Amino acid sequence: CSVAEQHEKLTERYLQLAKEHEPTVIVSQSWNEIHKVNEAVREALKRETLVDDKETVVAAFQPVDMTDAQKRDTRSYDENTVLVFNRDARGFKAGDSARLHSLTDTHLVVENENRVVPIAFKYLNKVTVCQQREMALAAGDRLQLKANGRSMENKKLANGELVTVKSLAPDGRIALADGRTLDKNFRQFVRGYAVTSYASQGKSVNHVLFCDSAAKGATNNQQWYVTISRGKKGIQIFTMDKEQLRENITRSGNRPLALDVVPREKDSRIVAVRRIQGFLRERAMKHAAQTQRVSNSLGVGR
Repeated sequence: CSVAEQHEKLTERYLQLAKEHEPTVIVSQSWNEIHKVNEAVREALKRETLVDDKETVVAAFQPVDMTDAQKRDTRSYDENTVLVFNRDARGFKAGDSARLHSLTDTHLVVENENRVVPIAFKYLNKVTVCQQREMALAAGDRLQLKANGRSMENKKLANGELVTVKSLAPDGRIALADGRTLDKNFRQFVRGYAVTSYASQGKSVNHVLFCDSAAKGATNNQQWYVTISRGKKGIQIFTMDKEQLRENITRSGNRPLALDVVPREKDSRIVAVRRIQGFLRERAMKHAAQTQRVSNSLGVGR
């Protein structure tokens, strides 16, 4: 089937489970695909009035993976870049945001409404670089939080957590269905209907819908294991190429371990290396067995 047909079937299944009030997550393999699936699912939910049609547009901050070296490079920034402090630094509180003013040889100079402040490069780990995106939100929307923090009730907010919007206040606060409230300054979130396999770790739901891109190298057995282990009641796979998916999930996601090339200097070290390698082989075999059981019982690509 085509990508459009794949996404249509995926959306229909998600909508069916949503109507049955079954906790469900879609797992995909690239952010480009995730954005497309999120928007398609949301539009379907709106048509069925599962997401309110009264929307409020907010500025959402999506974190960008950057090394400290990239943070020191002006080419890493554009007009949509927002710097969010993940810890207190130079008078900024965790959660405060600022814009890049300039870069020197030793400092990142940031500015907000009130001041211009130099941040020494040694504190770059306290700054998260984000891209600002306008996002329409309404009651019923699902979000994935992209930063740790505290709610206005002083309850924990966890990076990667999936939450549902209950209402939006005129002053920017976002009330969640679980009783917590996001402060108007907490804007590190993305839509949460579809997530990456990495982001799905630690999240157990009743159903997992796996959207396979069929790209060679997009999936490996470790990612597959994470995906299939999330669904309490089941997993359904949506793929355009069943054979390519089978090939991908038999491929190891392990990078060569430094332990594999450690000089054999001491017997105790050799024993430790062999124990770790044995553990990894055993785990890989268990993953492969579970993969085969899932494939046999569900029928990959059906």
